[in-house]
Amino acid sequence: MQPDPQWTTETGLHEAVARTARDRPEAVALISGHRRVSYGELDGTADAWAASLGTGAGDLVPITLPRSVELVTALLAVLKTGAAYALLDPAWPVDRLREAFRQLDPPLLVTRPGAVELPELPVWTPPARPAAGETGFRPAAVEGSAPCCVFFTSGTTGTPKGVLVPHQATARLFRPGTFARFSADTVMPLAAPVPWDAFSLELWSVLLNGGTSVIVDEPFLSAASLRDGISRHGVDTVWLTSSLFNMIVDESPEAFRGLDQVMIGGERLSPGHVTRFLRRHPGITLLNGYGPVESTVFATTHRITPADCDRPGGIPLGKPVPGTGVHVLDGVRPCAAGETGEICLAGDGLALRYLGRPELTEAKFTTVPIAGRPLRLYRTGDLGVQDEDGVLHFRGRADRQVKIRGHRVEPAEVERQIERLLPSVRTCRVLARRDDGGSVRELLAFCVPAVPDGAMATLRAALLPHHRPAAVLAVDAFPVTPQGKLDERALLAMAGKPAEVEIAAEHDDPLVRLVAETFGAVLGRPAVPAEVPFTDLGGGSLDAGRVCARLTGRLGRAVPVSRLYQHPTALALAGWLGSDEPPVPALPADADAGTPLTPMQLVFLTRQLRDPDDRTSHCLLTWVLEGELDHAALEAAIAEVHRRHEPLRAAYLPDPRPAAQVVDIEPPPLELLPRQPGVEAAVDALRALLSEPLDPTDGDVWRTALAEVDGGAAAVFGCVVHHIAFDGRSESVLARDLAAAYEAARSGTRAAAPEPVTLAAAYRAYAARLDGATAHHAYLREEFSGAPDLQWPAGATEPAAGCVVEIPLSATVVAGVDALAAASGVSRFAVLLTCYATSLAEVTGQDDFVVGVPVVQRDAPVLERAIGCHITMLGLRLRGTTPDGVQAVGRLAERAFAAQDVPFPDLLRIAGTRPGDRHPLFQTVFALQDNPAPELRLPGLKTTFVRQPYLDLPLELHTELWPAPGGGLLVTVHFRPEVVPEVTAQEIAKRFADRTHTLRSGQAQ
Repeated sequence: MQPDPQWTTETGLHEAVARTARDRPEAVALISGHRRVSYGELDGTADAWAASLGTGAGDLVPITLPRSVELVTALLAVLKTGAAYALLDPAWPVDRLREAFRQLDPPLLVTRPGAVELPELPVWTPPARPAAGETGFRPAAVEGSAPCCVFFTSGTTGTPKGVLVPHQATARLFRPGTFARFSADTVMPLAAPVPWDAFSLELWSVLLNGGTSVIVDEPFLSAASLRDGISRHGVDTVWLTSSLFNMIVDESPEAFRGLDQVMIGGERLSPGHVTRFLRRHPGITLLNGYGPVESTVFATTHRITPADCDRPGGIPLGKPVPGTGVHVLDGVRPCAAGETGEICLAGDGLALRYLGRPELTEAKFTTVPIAGRPLRLYRTGDLGVQDEDGVLHFRGRADRQVKIRGHRVEPAEVERQIERLLPSVRTCRVLARRDDGGSVRELLAFCVPAVPDGAMATLRAALLPHHRPAAVLAVDAFPVTPQGKLDERALLAMAGKPAEVEIAAEHDDPLVRLVAETFGAVLGRPAVPAEVPFTDLGGGSLDAGRVCARLTGRLGRAVPVSRLYQHPTALALAGWLGSDEPPVPALPADADAGTPLTPMQLVFLTRQLRDPDDRTSHCLLTWVLEGELDHAALEAAIAEVHRRHEPLRAAYLPDPRPAAQVVDIEPPPLELLPRQPGVEAAVDALRALLSEPLDPTDGDVWRTALAEVDGGAAAVFGCVVHHIAFDGRSESVLARDLAAAYEAARSGTRAAAPEPVTLAAAYRAYAARLDGATAHHAYLREEFSGAPDLQWPAGATEPAAGCVVEIPLSATVVAGVDALAAASGVSRFAVLLTCYATSLAEVTGQDDFVVGVPVVQRDAPVLERAIGCHITMLGLRLRGTTPDGVQAVGRLAERAFAAQDVPFPDLLRIAGTRPGDRHPLFQTVFALQDNPAPELRLPGLKTTFVRQPYLDLPLELHTELWPAPGGGLLVTVHFRPEVVPEVTAQEIAKRFADRTHTLRSGQAQ
């Protein structure tokens, strides 16, 4: 780890970034998609942009760029001129944008062309090709108390409040020894809405410490985006509103795996969700953060423990962050420990003022004598109590302010806007409706005396999303209490329960039906019309996240939140899902359009796009070579195999439609490793090298390497191929063609071989088998309806790679299996599957589960000599399996194999499988591998194939049986220890082997 930068809160934020750029110019500051920006590039480009801005001290510069490298560069450039920035959302209603510009009185607007139509304001646009260089520009040196940025927040008068914040307010939070770990190793997503102070938390916590900010282009940090950031970029720290945290805990709790620390807050925390998180991820630090924008991001934090979840007053707000003072006051009198009062904040985090509101600034930022000295405080309006240990606890609001999805909302502001927008409304009252956990779910607007037609459409167009009421209701008069105050309970009761949407008729398209049912499940309705936009049904942004998380789990493919916003109805989203993954697309007439992908290839491509660092699709092969190896001949053989097999030299592209496109790419080089002290060390070294990521979207499909061994003529040769272009049968084809090409290269001839199998020819062979696949849909739907998850015994441990249990079965045992199969009229596979299912049931105590079975689809003779992905996956639901049930299992297998032409993604949809982070249909695979052994017969060499454990598993338990010398079988049980305890895997393997040993004709005892 690099040393922390020299820290001070007395200078500008941009100066800390410049120091890192000088000390570590090559360190990565920003990641956006495939783009990486170093500190040197970021700082240099910001200098160049600053030189052309023309702004200076005292200027407040609005920026309406989306989250991007350009946005970060632009705000740095503004700071370098001595000015302050204000990040605004171009999607805000025009009136709100105009009001923000009025308060800022800016010299110019930083934006993209056409993003905001305000012709009266000069516009500065980031250059299309930003480049750093010598400009002669000298960044302004500013004090920590100088203005840095402006945040706009809700105001009771209907006018947003501009909060002007100094540099030191942000800097105080992220110096060494603060409330969380921030260093040069920190990697954090940048995903908060840009106008929030949470955006400052995500950005400056990283940039002030020389870490890396990963820019998220989705509307918010979904579970899929979080998993992607952790796996691809090593994200270790994350900030989430409590609502978003709750959603991920509910829908994808394993998405947090790999993080070091999680910060949550912005709303009341749900003890139930926090409890579930802590139980599942005890090693991750979970912090509750509290603070209004007037005190910049956080004023207090608290490391949450399981005991906090049982506190009757809720999870504590905690103790002050550095540079911050917390005082609980009754007027100007400090409250004793345990006495409730108003939470007031002091210190370097306080804002300088409200823009253009001196009277409000004076009212909220007051000077109070504390311990005999005058102290400037911000009165939060929150009620709290400090205990004997100085820990702050929340006790509600002294006014009407509420939090909705992390946004501070003044109901009075919404009321004034509604009265202005709807002239027939004389007076309006806005109340919050809360969920069972106490968090505000939605706003309701009650109006006297009438609500005009089209009111909701008017408000939707003019109000911020978190200001929009879920319903606008007309009432004759507002009910009051005996004391003459508004009776909020009675008014809320007048609204009744949330309105139910009319149930739509069941749609013929199962995909439309699935999406509509998911909409309804998330919104708590039995069903919804397929043609109504999700937002019109009452769905918010986090509801959209839940929909996409559940569809991702059910379909086994990524469904980004941005796609739901682009296709907002069930009909439209299903149309995108269907068109993006056509069941049997025809070969295009234009060869340049590429060859359509098969459904299983789409599964592997989706997995790759979701997690570019994925290792579950790595097919790894290694051979020990003894003798004098001709390196040049081996390199020539690799090049020849690369030329012959199109799948190895194709790019697998998701757009404009998923296809494999042959590209002019060089064969993979034979990478030479340093000499190793022994064969085992050479195998390990090759495994480490070949476990590096592949990128089939860029034609990076396979790699080769060689490690020679000290003390003799021995070496280990290995290769790795992405599963999208490979399968088990491809192993022997690759070995055979490599051997033939090696021999030909040594003799100076060309290997005699049949014409290579093109991608198009292979796809035609696949498509030809799909006639009549729909005839099996009804059977599959009935077979898998209500299929349960497989529950493993307790005892899981930390994640680890290469976990496998191996047990050999002798030829005598295999003969017993075959004898029982012959006597029962079933296949060897059916007997072995019966033994496996019975062992699984005994160990788990569960007699109803689904087992996945991979199936080779190489019926066409042309495919026997092809390298490629020619497999599918079946599901076999085993219920009440007993040792003597081989005939029943045999019949079940026959029915499943008969339906193998139904594409696997279609099987998932037809089965109506449940959402979740686990595989949508099954958690275990059972495979009887009968592929020919990959014998690499190189002239003059003795070669031995070494089958290695998988680099990673897509499922939880993966059981395979491999041919062994002399007619036996080798049982391998691979498992993920973070889900399946090692003792469980061992017991399943042992029981399976024991059962095969006791077979006799007619039954398995």
